[in-house]
Amino acid sequence: MLNTLIIYEGRYGTSKKTAEIVAYILGNTKLCSVEKAPKNLEYYQNIIFVFGFYAYDTAKMIKSYVDVLKEQISIKKIGIIGVGISNFDFPKQLMDFATLLKRTEDISEFVEGELRLNKLSQEDYNSIKMFSEKLGMPFKDCGNFKTENVIAVAEKFIKIMKTPNLKMPNNLLAKEMEKFIINHNTCALATGIGTFVRCTPIEYQYYKGNFYIITEGGMKFKGILQNKTVSMSIADNYKSMKDLKGLQISGLAIIVPSFSEEYFEVFKSKGIELSALEKLPIELYLIKVIPQKFEFLNADFKKNNFTSKQVLTC
Repeated sequence: MLNTLIIYEGRYGTSKKTAEIVAYILGNTKLCSVEKAPKNLEYYQNIIFVFGFYAYDTAKMIKSYVDVLKEQISIKKIGIIGVGISNFDFPKQLMDFATLLKRTEDISEFVEGELRLNKLSQEDYNSIKMFSEKLGMPFKDCGNFKTENVIAVAEKFIKIMKTPNLKMPNNLLAKEMEKFIINHNTCALATGIGTFVRCTPIEYQYYKGNFYIITEGGMKFKGILQNKTVSMSIADNYKSMKDLKGLQISGLAIIVPSFSEEYFEVFKSKGIELSALEKLPIELYLIKVIPQKFEFLNADFKKNNFTSKQVLTC
């Protein structure tokens, strides 16, 4: 798994809140203020710096930290998030980091923060007022910090930070996943619409590259009928971190028409004949999940020098 160290610097909580949201979304993270940031970075493949803008003191402590540890930091994947009212000064800050590290960051994003004058210390009040006047910016309460904006930034960071450094060839990964899928028969199927979410433990059949689920019906259909996007998970029982194995599948759910050719074919592959279905007092429905993305966590991959988490997009 790829570990990420997230270091934040701020005075009034918005940078910390931003860093926390990013940590939740990325996973496998260590979150800390710059004052408590570790000096040994060997356990981390990625480093993200999050800071607010404070006139002439922006990211002062983080830059000092980077300067001391630049040899360790420069070989990592680097992300930078600036939090403020305006991104006017952000390019300059990125240039400062590039000068220290002798390279540019792998990804950078600006997040709109908020400025509340009544929360500022007198020193910050005077400094920011002077800075705003110099730039011709209004000095007043402003900004609209939104959690959803930070989540959108975190999703962009995932694409960069979570890409395996040691990627398994797709054909080999597909074989390993198919073996794992066939060796199991039960999944957790998540469906939903709006604020409604349903997660159902249920048996599946993997047939011709798709997942088929036989069911009597239920509330999972509330989601499927209005939102075809679903998620499935299949996992071994947890034993230890060195034995982790689990598969997440994102895909589209289709209700196969009852008594259609495909419906009969799937039931027949399970050894259930038409005559048996006709004798049932109730109807059985068939859900087909067409996979679009597989995310496979398998600790055994490390034995062959691959990253333990691999992703395959269909």
